[in-house]
Amino acid sequence: MASELKRKRGPVGVQAAPKRAKSVKSPVAKPLQKLGLDNVGWDAAFNPPTKGKELVATNGVNGHAAEGQKDPDSAEPLDYDVLEQQELVKNKNLAEYGAPTLPKPISKTWKLSESIGGRMIDVEPVFSVDEKYIVVASAKAVHVYSTSTSLLTRTIKLKIDESRPDSRIITYCLSPTESDIVWVACSNGCIYRIDWTSGAGSEQWWGISSTGCIWMTVASMESAGRRRDVVFTTESRKDGGWRVTANELAPPDGPIQTVAKTIYTSNGHISFLKTANEGAIIAGAAGNKVLLGRLRSTEYDTIDKIKYEFRIFETAVPVSALDLRVSDRTGTENLKKSILKKTPIVDVVVGDVRGSIFLHNDLLANLIRSQDGTLPQGISLTPRKLHWHRQAVNTVKWSLDGNYVISGGSETVLVLWQLETGKLQFLPHLSATIQNVVISPSGASYGIQLADNSAMVLSTAELQPTTNIAGIQASVLATDETTESDILRVREEAWEQPLVQRTPAIINPADPSKLLLAVGQTQEINTEEPLVQGCPFLQTFDLGSGHNISRQALTRSHTTNLNATPSAHRVSEPRITHMKVSHDGNWLATVDEWNPPARDLAFLGPQDKTDRLRRREVFLKFWEWSSESDTWQLVSRIDAPHLASPNSSIASRVLDLAADPDTLRFSTIGEDNIVCIWSPKTRKREGVIVRGEKGQALRSWNCQYAVPLEKLELVESGSVDTLPASGAIAFSDDGSVLAAVCTQSGLVHLLNPDSGVIRQSRPGLFKGQIMKLDFLGQDLIALSDELLVYDLVADEERFRIRLDDRIIGLSEAQKREMAHLAVDKKSQTFAIALPVRIRGVKGNALKHRQSELFIFHQNEAQPQLEEMLPSVITALLPAVDSDGFLVLDAAADVRSIHKKGSQVITRLAQSTSAQQLEAESAEPAGELVPVTEEADEDEEMEELIPSVTLDEKDEDDDETPVVPHQKLSEIFDIGPAFALPPLEEMFYQVAGLYSSKPLVQSVQ
Repeated sequence: MASELKRKRGPVGVQAAPKRAKSVKSPVAKPLQKLGLDNVGWDAAFNPPTKGKELVATNGVNGHAAEGQKDPDSAEPLDYDVLEQQELVKNKNLAEYGAPTLPKPISKTWKLSESIGGRMIDVEPVFSVDEKYIVVASAKAVHVYSTSTSLLTRTIKLKIDESRPDSRIITYCLSPTESDIVWVACSNGCIYRIDWTSGAGSEQWWGISSTGCIWMTVASMESAGRRRDVVFTTESRKDGGWRVTANELAPPDGPIQTVAKTIYTSNGHISFLKTANEGAIIAGAAGNKVLLGRLRSTEYDTIDKIKYEFRIFETAVPVSALDLRVSDRTGTENLKKSILKKTPIVDVVVGDVRGSIFLHNDLLANLIRSQDGTLPQGISLTPRKLHWHRQAVNTVKWSLDGNYVISGGSETVLVLWQLETGKLQFLPHLSATIQNVVISPSGASYGIQLADNSAMVLSTAELQPTTNIAGIQASVLATDETTESDILRVREEAWEQPLVQRTPAIINPADPSKLLLAVGQTQEINTEEPLVQGCPFLQTFDLGSGHNISRQALTRSHTTNLNATPSAHRVSEPRITHMKVSHDGNWLATVDEWNPPARDLAFLGPQDKTDRLRRREVFLKFWEWSSESDTWQLVSRIDAPHLASPNSSIASRVLDLAADPDTLRFSTIGEDNIVCIWSPKTRKREGVIVRGEKGQALRSWNCQYAVPLEKLELVESGSVDTLPASGAIAFSDDGSVLAAVCTQSGLVHLLNPDSGVIRQSRPGLFKGQIMKLDFLGQDLIALSDELLVYDLVADEERFRIRLDDRIIGLSEAQKREMAHLAVDKKSQTFAIALPVRIRGVKGNALKHRQSELFIFHQNEAQPQLEEMLPSVITALLPAVDSDGFLVLDAAADVRSIHKKGSQVITRLAQSTSAQQLEAESAEPAGELVPVTEEADEDEEMEELIPSVTLDEKDEDDDETPVVPHQKLSEIFDIGPAFALPPLEEMFYQVAGLYSSKPLVQSVQ
């Protein structure tokens, strides 16, 4: 045990160092030319005079697997260590005549900001004593929110010792002794004592265990005339099993030493602990066992002399939730020397993983009587059973008066059990699974934490929300297995290879601070066997304020309905695969896909794959923004925009979706090798224009052109195996060129979107599977097994870089979902993110993956930035209002990447304390400041200034100037309220507008 505050430092982890490549001669940047029909024409744009140099595809294994590599989609697992060695040898042999590998960055001109958002850990929120604030925590920080405004008041980021992998916050508790202190426990065995009102203590910790920490609770205990906080922790033992330890943590320079004592050991995993009655009672759960501990004596000087007596109560199934209520025992006159005279009444409520709730009245006394053989007749240990939940009870709580029990689970319903009458009261239709419920100190409010990364405060009288806190609701990697995993349940559909689904995300150009995300009801991903998750909702998140603005359903959803089939499987929801917004921000295009579960068609045998595809649903939807309701309203829905073949009714997948940056139109490419260009059309009924409520002409969307990329007879009619696995599409900056790629043909096709005609087809511009395609000025950027930047005007490649060593062994689905490309036209740079496996770590689980981020300039083969992020990137976007990019990872963290010294209009959210919005004025209002000496100096200065001559025009300057509204807008309307400059600077800017013009000296 540590006896003083310790600071530890260690490496974050082993990272893959990029190889140094040979120098690549990059052509000088050509001036940007319009790639359209006017002026230069198609022939001049795409067929410039030859320079005696032809484009040659990279030698080597273009499109073929490495020697000895197995099919990544096969059922047999891949040996990634052997595969990696084979690939490195192959790359070394091909380095002298193949494409170079990724070189090291040339400079550090980019800055990675601190993250915002994050996932709330599954721990009960904490109310302050006055209930003005509520405290929640993410994996690395503690967040304080105001209950009156729902604003983030303070973010306290811990200096976590990362010498151990996956070091994170696991629990936190408010100090019962000092209301300004919150205790925080981390998985690496470190305990922090933090002042949540100021943030002090985030850089110092106590190391209590070398095996880590599982849970923590705090009690205020008094003995020997001294009151202190005693921290009870659970951790694993080196020799096997688990233990409960009582710790008294003291500062290193104080008169009291840090001491600890193990008070209980167990062979089962102790999942959580609770204390009551100033530490005299301890309750916990270890699998299907309920632990109850009683303090034997209060006569101790230090915690290492404390003694507890534990009783065990076994249940039929594992315990998923527990709460206890302690009250004083009355009528103890007849007990005399009985041990029960000093034993309080301990009522315990237990929720299990099968949905049952059990009430144990006076459990501790009954356990003592039963083990001593003095249990009176008529008293039984059989508890009272309550059952409404269909699955595990995630949380259960006693009300302060003990008349109610509050519970919640996956049904998204808050249940209030009235114990006297047995009646139930429900609060249904919450947005997601209820994870935790906590009662405020006065009992006037309920704090509820939901599984969609949100929390709210409800008034107990009306059950109306008074505070709403919502973070980013994108997919995250699960850190721990839930207690419910101990129950054998039906297996849901999972991906063949572990992957993190890409999060469709866009920035609204009409409001660059708004981040649009396609999210689902369940966000946590199993790292070993991730399930195929639906994402039917659109979340709008304000980056400037860090608030969730809205969430609306874009597909059918089953949040509050009965979401289980008769076979106990969950009802699967559609998944939004693509999402784009128009250049004016008024139209949104989405593609959602739904596949019937394979288990429903397994009885068909070999034909189940084809029949499953026949029942697949693919919809292309166009939404218009409604300023009246502040929602996206559905205008057009196209069923099956692409088909498997002309004579087939099977809906094929939409491989990519693109929005024209100059004109109101969208384009899609499907598995049928057809590019569709969609444009709006005014609605007419019998030749008369259909108008809306305000007289505006209504429009609908239809397919303007359907362009096949290759001859249809090359695709066998009705054959599913011939459909391509990936494709990409992109508009040029001016919208005059549409580039489309289908991996089946191996060509990059350049189309005129105004006529729907293919002008040119280029081979050899990508290797293997195409992952992403985009334009940057006159350059076409293709991300596949290689990174290619190709100058279309000069008809030559700027540079080509191999990525094989970073995407070894990835299946097609893993590449499609976890590789990203984003283009920033303002800085003429682009960024790529690749899911790399941590060097030296065996296995293919998602916890062994992280993302490597590179930023390139279009003229340079060397990256300007190389950054290894600790989690897999799920979305990579350009920052619309400034130079740089936005990154969303599998920890629900958002970071901005911008050039050092550049002006960022939309800043990521900061707390009110960081903005100094809560700071009081240093000088009291109305206090007079003497200015006598300053006035004397001003009079002396006036004597030195020569007189000036005023004419009639100068007399007008003394009048109050008229300031136009546009000038004030330039000062105030520069972004969200949290992104405004300091008030002092804004004051001088406004004062400068209203001040008179300076006088000009006359020339003698």
